[in-house]
Amino acid sequence: MCGCAPDVFEEGERLATTADLLSMGEAESVSPAPGERSPSGVVSNGFWPNGFWPNALRPDSIPSTSLRALRVQALEGVVSRDFIRYAVGCALDRSQAIELDGPDGAEEHRGAVGLAPEWVDGPLSPVKQRWVSACVAARTNYFGVRVMLSMRSQGSAQLAAGPEERGAFASKEGAFWGNLFSDTPALYTCHVPDNLERSRARSRSCATGHDTGSTVVGCGIIQRTGDCSSVCSTAGDPAMGYAACNGSKEVITTFLD
Repeated sequence: MCGCAPDVFEEGERLATTADLLSMGEAESVSPAPGERSPSGVVSNGFWPNGFWPNALRPDSIPSTSLRALRVQALEGVVSRDFIRYAVGCALDRSQAIELDGPDGAEEHRGAVGLAPEWVDGPLSPVKQRWVSACVAARTNYFGVRVMLSMRSQGSAQLAAGPEERGAFASKEGAFWGNLFSDTPALYTCHVPDNLERSRARSRSCATGHDTGSTVVGCGIIQRTGDCSSVCSTAGDPAMGYAACNGSKEVITTFLD
């Protein structure tokens, strides 16, 4: 069952509805019509790897910690707000939003996927820390460009995928897991070798590594672990990706069109 949740975008950007999945490429997504449901796991990415600010969000409640993080010097404050935007989009659902003080006044950050809606009221549990972290990692893009992707996991109802989503996004890219909220933040990824070139052609290089011509580089703190088949176990439903990677069950598998 897919949740109804648009992604957290700048004004004017929207998420795809289920009806649009089969026809969209890299075009901006569209918001659901009244009464329609859109899949929580279909989002665009675009978060820069150097936008990570591991200490900007601690696993206690959002308002106090985020505001404190935004009182750092200007450049760090901008990075923190960008990280908050993506983290909030992953954690909260579309009915939720938080408001923070920005350089030009109040900024509203609205939820989308709904992996940890309880974050508005209290601290994230270790399990929810890992879910939100995996989601943020999955939406990170080496080039900072937006590419539509399907995020899936058999361990989260919010990341289920129906027939249309599966058909539209059939190329399994890789998986993401880790914890940005621990005392030693760490994120991990693996890739599917058969789809490596397709992922890179779609401007997705964090799982595969970015090939500079002379070497292959990663995405900031996201550590590459190679072929997913060597570190992950496949979900009972293969179309949902991987069930666990390197002992972590809070894993998000990404699929491209």
